[in-house]
Amino acid sequence: MLSSKIRPLFIAALLLMVISLSVCFKPDDNGFALAREIIVMRTIGHKILLSSGDSSSRVLPVYQTNDGQYHIRFESTFKFSPDSVVSIIRQNIEKNHLPADYIVNVVECQSNQVIFGFAILKTEQTNLVPCKGRKQPKAYYSVNIAFRDTMFNALNTKYVVATGGGLIAFMLIFSGLRITIKGKKSLISVENTLAATPKVVTIWRYKFHTDDQYLECKEEKVELSDKEAKLLNILATKQNELVERGVLQKVWEDEGVIVARSLDMFISKLRKKLESDPTVRVVNIHGKGYKL
Repeated sequence: MLSSKIRPLFIAALLLMVISLSVCFKPDDNGFALAREIIVMRTIGHKILLSSGDSSSRVLPVYQTNDGQYHIRFESTFKFSPDSVVSIIRQNIEKNHLPADYIVNVVECQSNQVIFGFAILKTEQTNLVPCKGRKQPKAYYSVNIAFRDTMFNALNTKYVVATGGGLIAFMLIFSGLRITIKGKKSLISVENTLAATPKVVTIWRYKFHTDDQYLECKEEKVELSDKEAKLLNILATKQNELVERGVLQKVWEDEGVIVARSLDMFISKLRKKLESDPTVRVVNIHGKGYKL
């Protein structure tokens, strides 16, 4: 039980935290802005395909990585002119008032190599646009757009208010209360629940059904073993990012013993089951881990 002196402090801190969280997670500005930016990215992808003479194939779902970089992906191969790509991206970003400083890389998906890129740096009055005029051959490409200081620009008044309120609330709590181990475990449990993995994860042309442990590609259905599904689940949540071997080897933790070649063997099995889509690869980063 809380003492009569501590109880008012606890109630005040709790109310302040509730108000701060409600302000922070109010689903108006940032959610709308992100959805709008995704639409702009899809428009860019659509116009790039049209400029290459393709009016029928799809722009695949656009996603944003943890570092704020947008990935525009395409269903089919196409060829492009760097001049057209630069013009399309600049016009759409300026028209929709997105951040003025950004870097664009066009990646050839089979080799995972950057074959063309440019930087627009309005704040420095210096733009870097190499290799213009050299048409690129037909292939699977993705277009990656990274805005400068994305995380900093996302901050606004409501987050400053929310952060300040949260700090004051914590000061009140630590001034009057001793937080118990049981309370900490409850908070961790809530956070883990909120971080639940989606039941269906998109991996380019594949739909990965995490609960039922199978891959779906058009009419094809590929069954996965328990460990294959767990490994793919880890890789799929960090697409285009390095996942260290130690993280992947946690799949074997329950067995107590990890055989050095077990991970490599199961990665090899996964590669065979992902062969239907040549744009999907599990890349070995020597001595470090793997990247999907």
